[in-house]
Amino acid sequence: MPNSKRNPKKDGVDTYNITKFFGLWIAFAIIAFGVKAAVMKGISLSPTGEVGNGILTLYRVENTGAAFNMFSGQTSAIIAAGVIALVVLTLIVLTLSSKLPQSSIPALSFLSAGITMNTIERLFDGYVTDYIHCNFIENFPVFNVPDIMIVIGAICLALAVITRR
Repeated sequence: MPNSKRNPKKDGVDTYNITKFFGLWIAFAIIAFGVKAAVMKGISLSPTGEVGNGILTLYRVENTGAAFNMFSGQTSAIIAAGVIALVVLTLIVLTLSSKLPQSSIPALSFLSAGITMNTIERLFDGYVTDYIHCNFIENFPVFNVPDIMIVIGAICLALAVITRR
């Protein structure tokens, strides 16, 4: 990235990275919301059909737990954990913006968007709506786009930190 676009200050603040983080966070959250809205339009509480030559089936499942339905029924604790995670991720970007590897910014945004969407849904509905089922993995839980964002964001963040790129 040319130095003319990036403006890191002496105190470790890089306004370009911070702006990029928040912009991508919002964009990814809007995408997750849009996908859910589109999918939910046609889903009832039973399978609605197979997608991608039978690779996936769309279901509507109300998940009161976290990953793989762990901590089922502990909505308040899961919401608190989500809010804490978002505060920590935001503080990391705000305080270390000039020291973070460039590839970590989209990863942190992806992770933050997934956590945000699942936390908002828990706040308003008391559960997260999962709707994607992998037919090729036996007994694999139903999941949603924010779950995918969380997993991909965490993996990409780990790779960014390991490789420092």
